[in-house]
Amino acid sequence: MSEDILFKKGSRDGMHFHSRKRSRKGIAGFVLALIGVTVFIILCVVSAVAKGEAGSIVGAMGIFVAALSAGAFSLSLKGLKEQDVYTTIPFAGLVISGVLFVFLFCLYILGL
Repeated sequence: MSEDILFKKGSRDGMHFHSRKRSRKGIAGFVLALIGVTVFIILCVVSAVAKGEAGSIVGAMGIFVAALSAGAFSLSLKGLKEQDVYTTIPFAGLVISGVLFVFLFCLYILGL
């Protein structure tokens, strides 16, 4: 195969491979991870305004965010396992959701 079939030279003097694509599962995992972080920050603000007495609804939402981050981790991992995809976005989703899940799990254990 010739060089022009495998890759083309981009406008920024970098090589861009024709067969690579963005992973839809990886993007979905990344978006879910960002939603999880956003909801977690909102829950922290609500709990801080209530001075720690926000109630069981905020706690249940925290468990929902943990489940959301586990799902985002799973989607990002599936996105990374696909062949011929760019791995930056799925890897970022994997790291964000993994750190968020571990943090929420530790927070849950400390709260018991």
